Amino acid sequence: EVMAHHGRVRATFIAARKELLTREGRAEFSAQFKLFAQTVSSAISVADTPEKCDDQLTHLLVQLEELEGRFSEFDEFLGDLAAKREEVHDALGARKQTLLDERQTRVQNLLSAAQRILEGIARRAQNFDNPDDLNAYFAADAMVLKVRELVERLNELGGSVKAEELLAKLKSSKQNAL
Repeated sequence: EVMAHHGRVRATFIAARKELLTREGRAEFSAQFKLFAQTVSSAISVADTPEKCDDQLTHLLVQLEELEGRFSEFDEFLGDLAAKREEVHDALGARKQTLLDERQTRVQNLLSAAQRILEGIARRAQNFDNPDDLNAYFAADAMVLKVRELVERLNELGGSVKAEELLAKLKSSKQNAL
């Protein structure tokens, strides 16, 4: 009788312990999941370049894997984690695409402005009779300096090929005038 009573008490204790661990695990998961959702929102606001979007995505996926590892014994959370993984991918992917589109628009605007300036430079360069005056024009004119500034901005935005094309057009304008 004592052994049977001991077995029942032990089984009751194990069941109560399991129930408490399950409740505690659910509460902890809920808190960690809400914290992760806030981290996602913060990461999206911090990601102001496409490169930072990739960095934040990697960081968030690592955190999600850690959550998955910590709560692996709870099968009911796997669906929530998978849905959150998709949500993170979609949100940061959309943010990255938006930033890439904005960057491309800025590159196009800078490129068209530089091309208009280059047309004016080419016209003005044809008016010089002396090579020294022409060289001075290309060294110190505000429009030529503006084109070089636009080239630097294009390089910063990742448009190095277009920046090189602009520099080549600037040099060819000078060569044609010479």
